[in-house]
Amino acid sequence: MARRRRSRDRRTRKSTHQVWVVGFLITAAGIWSYARYVSPVLESTPQRAASTADPKSNSGLATGQDSAANSTEEAGRNGADRNEVDRNKVDNRLMVRANTDAIPRLISRRPEASDGRADRNVVEKGAMPAGKDQPAKGPKGIKDLERAKKLFAAGMEANARGDVIPAREHLTEAAELGLPRQELIEARAVLTKIGSETIFGSEVVEGDPYVSIYTVQSGDLLSKIAKQFSVTDDFLASINNIANKNKIRVGQNLKVVHGPFHARIDPATYSLDIYLDRTFVRHYRVGLGKNNSTPTGEWLTGEKLINPTFFPPPSLGGKTIAADDPENPLGERWIALVGVSGNAVGQMSYGIHGTIEPESIGRSESLGCVRMHNEDVAEVFTYLARKKSRVTVLPRE
Repeated sequence: MARRRRSRDRRTRKSTHQVWVVGFLITAAGIWSYARYVSPVLESTPQRAASTADPKSNSGLATGQDSAANSTEEAGRNGADRNEVDRNKVDNRLMVRANTDAIPRLISRRPEASDGRADRNVVEKGAMPAGKDQPAKGPKGIKDLERAKKLFAAGMEANARGDVIPAREHLTEAAELGLPRQELIEARAVLTKIGSETIFGSEVVEGDPYVSIYTVQSGDLLSKIAKQFSVTDDFLASINNIANKNKIRVGQNLKVVHGPFHARIDPATYSLDIYLDRTFVRHYRVGLGKNNSTPTGEWLTGEKLINPTFFPPPSLGGKTIAADDPENPLGERWIALVGVSGNAVGQMSYGIHGTIEPESIGRSESLGCVRMHNEDVAEVFTYLARKKSRVTVLPRE
């Protein structure tokens, strides 16, 4: 009797245990299903509603950022304590991050790969941009970088063999595509050397598309020939070792370069680079206007003067300083600039000139003009042709 009772108790306890186990498994499955499928949809509903109500909002992330900015502005207008504003901003960002964990499954705007996965090479909105020395993100940037490195290697090899024209073409294209900083420095150094040999020297390299031989005709003047090829007579005199520009003879063969040259100024690096067509040939340091007062955009080369007289701006007053006066702030050259696009449109009082303050090169200390060392501006003076050469001032990044 006692044995049967003990056997029945064991069966009862075993059955009860099995019920608890099954119940636990069912409950766990229900909780997992809710967290996996139901909760993300419910949590994303307020954000989707807010996105619909605000036409400027494209995603939950953008809405969250706008909310953080708005709360900050409101706190500033109400004179709230700065610590409270920072705390609110952090709270908002944490809330956005928590909410957007579920959003990509529902409203992801990121391009998808063919297998349905998000493309890892696509930069999300708001991601940190690539630095100056890094390739742009994405397949195109990566392919460009790979091609640029191959062209760089081919250009360096061609230069080592003495094939300067192919080397120049390869290195120019590589620089255009975008090279890492060290390779770009090396490429520009080689391009400068090749330019000295092929463009600025007296030698004519066979197969150079930028150079040809011109035979002087009856009635020719060096200035007339220079205008025909969009360069200056000073430049032609220099590369042909002509001491007197007024003395050329019929039948004389001259090396001519097919211009015009152009200049590109980068305020971020205080540099002025000279290009022939798309090929980099020279690099110089410059000084620029204080408080970003050098207008960005495109300019056309205007009047050019040797030993210019300095006329102070009417707003500043002061005396006129004659040419050759050691106090003349323009130095020995003046290249007028005429604005044609961007912030330069309509500007007429700016120029490239020398300086009596060489320590200002590499700084923003002028009234808006571009300063150069006197020996440098003398060279640039011979490259830029009036009404032909363009000068581009890039925006400061």
